[in-house]
Amino acid sequence: MFFWKLLRNADEEPRQKAKRQTPKKKPAEMSTRNRHHHKGNAQPANPWNRGNNAGSSDGQQQQQPKVKNVKTPASSGGPSSSLKKSEEKFAQAHQKNLEAAKKYAAQQSYESSEDEDERGGSDGAAQDILGSVLKNYGGGGGDIGKTQEYLQNLLESRSAVCLICIGTVKRADSIWSCKSCYTFFHLLCIQRWANDSISQKRISHEQQEGYYNSRGEYIPKPALSVHWDCPKCRKEYEPVDIPRHYECFCAKELNPANHLWLIPHSCGETCRKRLVPDCGHNCVLLCHPGPCPPCPQTVVVSCKCGQSNAKTIRCSQRSWTCLKTCKLKRNCGIHECGGVCHAASECPPCTSRSKQKCACGSRTKEVNCSESRWSCGKVCGKKYACGLHSCEKVCHEGDCGECPLGLPRTCPCGKTSSVASCSEDIGTCGDTCQKYLECEQHRCSERCHVGKCGQCLELVRKACRCGSLSKEVACHKVLNCDLKCKNVRSCGKHPCNRKCCDGQCPPCDKVCGKTLPCGKHKCNSLCHHGPCYPCNQKATVKCRCTGTTQEVPCGREKKIGAPKCRLPCRIHSKCHHTNPHHCHQGDCPPCQKVCDLPNDTTNCSHPCAAKCHDAVRVVTKDKNFKPVGPWDVPMEIVEIKQLPHPQCQVPVPVTCIGGHETAQWPCYNSKPASCGRECGRALKCGVHTCPLQCHAFKKRDSTEEDPRCQSCTAGCLIPRPAGCSHPCKRPCHPPPCNPCQAPTKVACHCGLTQIFYKCHEFYSSDKTEQELVAFREGILSCGQKCIKNFPCGHRCNSTCHSGDCPNPEACTKKVKITCECRHRRLEVACSTARTNPRSLECDESCKTVKAAKEQVLTERERAQKEQEEAENQRELEEYERKVGGRKKHRERKRVQVEETKESNWMVMVAVPVGVLVLAVIVYFTLLR
Repeated sequence: MFFWKLLRNADEEPRQKAKRQTPKKKPAEMSTRNRHHHKGNAQPANPWNRGNNAGSSDGQQQQQPKVKNVKTPASSGGPSSSLKKSEEKFAQAHQKNLEAAKKYAAQQSYESSEDEDERGGSDGAAQDILGSVLKNYGGGGGDIGKTQEYLQNLLESRSAVCLICIGTVKRADSIWSCKSCYTFFHLLCIQRWANDSISQKRISHEQQEGYYNSRGEYIPKPALSVHWDCPKCRKEYEPVDIPRHYECFCAKELNPANHLWLIPHSCGETCRKRLVPDCGHNCVLLCHPGPCPPCPQTVVVSCKCGQSNAKTIRCSQRSWTCLKTCKLKRNCGIHECGGVCHAASECPPCTSRSKQKCACGSRTKEVNCSESRWSCGKVCGKKYACGLHSCEKVCHEGDCGECPLGLPRTCPCGKTSSVASCSEDIGTCGDTCQKYLECEQHRCSERCHVGKCGQCLELVRKACRCGSLSKEVACHKVLNCDLKCKNVRSCGKHPCNRKCCDGQCPPCDKVCGKTLPCGKHKCNSLCHHGPCYPCNQKATVKCRCTGTTQEVPCGREKKIGAPKCRLPCRIHSKCHHTNPHHCHQGDCPPCQKVCDLPNDTTNCSHPCAAKCHDAVRVVTKDKNFKPVGPWDVPMEIVEIKQLPHPQCQVPVPVTCIGGHETAQWPCYNSKPASCGRECGRALKCGVHTCPLQCHAFKKRDSTEEDPRCQSCTAGCLIPRPAGCSHPCKRPCHPPPCNPCQAPTKVACHCGLTQIFYKCHEFYSSDKTEQELVAFREGILSCGQKCIKNFPCGHRCNSTCHSGDCPNPEACTKKVKITCECRHRRLEVACSTARTNPRSLECDESCKTVKAAKEQVLTERERAQKEQEEAENQRELEEYERKVGGRKKHRERKRVQVEETKESNWMVMVAVPVGVLVLAVIVYFTLLR
């Protein structure tokens, strides 16, 4: 809001300035301009643009009068020079004020963001810092409470305020902390405060002067006491104590750096200050503000009286008391103390009372045992041994002693002495007395005399107490003038008005008379500085029913509140129940009983089981509220209303419409409904059940198909015999299905011939597994010669069969065998060649051929080696070129062929024919 006001002022100031500088117009021109102004500017002002006066209605309303006052003739073609100058000045001033307002707004936003940064992130980080500072302390939570409070206040934003400049003490500021109240101040502020305090005291001391007292003595001005005080606790510090450097709390480090994970203005090291009271231990916390907590160390000490055994206790609580009675003698030396455990020097005086005689024994009275030696104040009056004179001492013990008149005596002035009996009187010596008079300055001028000397009659010049009058008077007289003192008394309000005041004005003797904070009584104390003492009168506070009263200090009635009254409340209950409770202030507590009225919401027979709702406090907001700005909030409307009964929640057994289950449902929703399960009734097909969700039906006891059930539309789902892939074409029916008559063909064992059969013959569920195997073996054999080959590679001699060919070891085909060097060859049976493949041995011709081959091979290797050595470099380069330029072998893509079922007769015929042709080609290839 301040920013918008600043912008508005930025607009108004240059306009006002331009208005003062603009010349006045003629009356006729002003009336013409006013008519145009009222025509063209009839638009209402926008409340949301109240602050942006540059383009708002406020700006229009302020600009128009200035335009009216400009002298602009209608006949002339160009504007006047004065109007141009005023507009230019207005634009310059407006731009200048806008820049100032934006700069102020940016500064405010920066300071607010800086404060948010100082508030420090998360509460979790502050708790971590607090925990690290207190981690070494082993005392209880109550012992460290004051120190922990200082730490928490320091970690919270805006909690530390410098009392001198009333500014926030930030984390990065240089501070000084008082050693008595531990309050933070800016270092520069406390230095300025201390220097100013010392300077003012020195100036005040220089203005003071000495004065004469009532005796005419000159009293010099008091010595200068130079010190400065803490602004909060007023602890006195010497000039040498003025802080010169920024130190951490434990004074170990100068200018401590600002660390986010340490206490602000702390060095992070252990405090190590001596604890108070000095027990010999040091503080174990990290460098911290505020007082050090009590000592957490444990010591073994006995109680104060020393009667109990020593026990382990915290050092801060080492002075402990037991519950035993002190048995020491009191100061009377007769009675025991009898008090609870305390130190021997702390025994109170004996309070036992007894009748004791005074010191002279003439009177007796009851006194405390500790005051057994008392004096009655009576003059002794006993005769001395001379029998002529009496003792003039006040009540005393023992003998009165010798007569003082029998001792060596002097004349009254003390100049002559003689020894005579006590019955003889010593007269005066006749010389001048010369004793000092009461003024202690002049001597007595009379002859030696008995008794006191008279008053001093010497004329001396004296000054009055205030020092305004001076004249010669008798020495024993006091000189006072009639001049009244005009100094203000210590109260700072009333003048002294004492005649001839010596400058030491007495305290004000007038009654304060101010109204006390209670607002009812006046202050009866003498006039004083600062706030008055609280009212000492008592006020009576009554409860609501006036049955209980309580006396409280006057003015504290509202804070203390009404007393607790145990009498029953007299306000009639707003609901239909009796709501007994104690007397109270404010509204009665809500009724906690059960409603127990018939539930008219559900219209059932169950009573309402909810909490009483006859008179419920309902808070609503005004729906028709239209805010003027974002700061406006809708007003809350509080009403006491009777709420309707809630829906009945009593569980009632309800069966679903399909009769599947019975469950407990709330009474308000106890209508039968579908349970969501399948109907489950057997359909007419005898195989399936109704798949619909739970639904209503006519005959509740029947388990057969109902007209509302869904009829079976599925085909036959009875599993076919193993191998049969033809579905049953009949609708859903009970088993068994009709035999499968579908024509089927399959290749024989060798794959050259197609065999046709009916499906139920080949895959019959009536035959056993062995019968089916024998039947399939016979029907799938075409009777021709098997086209398979033995492992040796020769064709099988058996007819078409399944599985491996029989007797592969009895192959009789002719094969050629060779010797080891493959020079000799011989034809034998296949079975013989397989049992002894190297039965043919080499002869002499084989050796000759072998030697010739080895010689040729040796010559060839030698020639090749010579060629390789000659052209080694060329061959190597050629080889590298060929190896580097060789293309990578391109792998063929594998095509996955899915096996499909042939449903077309043409496809079933084409596949066996293709297999037969392929087998013939393979056969002739093997023969070659």
